[in-house]
Amino acid sequence: MSELSIEQLIIALGYVGIFGAMIANGAIAFPSSQILYIVSGFFVFTGDLNLALVVVVGAIGNTIGNVILYELARRRGIHYITRFKIFRAQEIEKVQIAFNRHGALFVFIGKLLPAIKIFIPIVAGLGKLTRVLYVLIILVSSLIWSLIFVGIGFFFGKNADVFGVYGVVLFFVALLLVFGFYKYMNSDKVLKELVTKHEER
Repeated sequence: MSELSIEQLIIALGYVGIFGAMIANGAIAFPSSQILYIVSGFFVFTGDLNLALVVVVGAIGNTIGNVILYELARRRGIHYITRFKIFRAQEIEKVQIAFNRHGALFVFIGKLLPAIKIFIPIVAGLGKLTRVLYVLIILVSSLIWSLIFVGIGFFFGKNADVFGVYGVVLFFVALLLVFGFYKYMNSDKVLKELVTKHEER
């Protein structure tokens, strides 16, 4: 979904459109939450939307979508999730190893990392993280995520390809975190555990 179609969705449906789009994002990682929130932030700036409502409605929608994916993983298992060809089994297993090592803290941090966050509901469901704790962590991290990108849209505009100095700093911090995490996921320790896991099947 392009920036233009997201803009049209928000204009036509307002908070309901944001809510529905973020449920879809939480369940299937589409449409992009970053673009949706940045465009929403611009409409907050123009006075067409309320900051608190955008942040809360978006976060609740994303949490609901994440809970749906969490429950599917928890009840049906990894093979049911990977049959839809949206998530790669090997990548899920790597993230699952990290989750098994670091638990709830990993869920919170992972939810705030681009490209990693889409796997979090799956590994939390497979690891049977307590439902109440899971929902609380996802809701808080979703609120933080929405506030960051709505803020970018508010200060730098809906068409900001370059978000200014603060956006650039945010981008590089996120990039370093994701790089560090992927390096960890592909470390000898994790890959060895992955091989051992497959051999035991």
